[in-house]
Amino acid sequence: MSPSQRPRILIVEDNRDTQRLLDYQLNTLFDIDLVFGIDEALERVAQATYDLYILDINLGEKRTGIDLLNQLRARNLHQHVPALALTAYALPGDRERFLNEGFEAYVSKPFLRDDLIRTIRHVLSAHSVS
Repeated sequence: MSPSQRPRILIVEDNRDTQRLLDYQLNTLFDIDLVFGIDEALERVAQATYDLYILDINLGEKRTGIDLLNQLRARNLHQHVPALALTAYALPGDRERFLNEGFEAYVSKPFLRDDLIRTIRHVLSAHSVS
């Protein structure tokens, strides 16, 4: 990503209201693609490249954002794209669990716009340096 380009983010979220909220809060700062589930996400990454993945954890049908992250990491072109877990899981230990699963960052729902944007920028900045 060149400095003049807006970061491109794939957001995988199965709740339509949360998708609308994310679109409203992020579309002026980032180029975002919103999808509902794993299959659609895998189709998108086959067609485009992203600077960040934001993944809900509970995606229904007994499939999770962790499952998707593992599938993405198994593909050579996607091994180094950072991922942020955006989830309602907010019990003690959940953050550490998601970081141990390979996510670079974690934001719990409900979230504040400024906190989410700050976390996104931090992950993107850390990734561009490495």
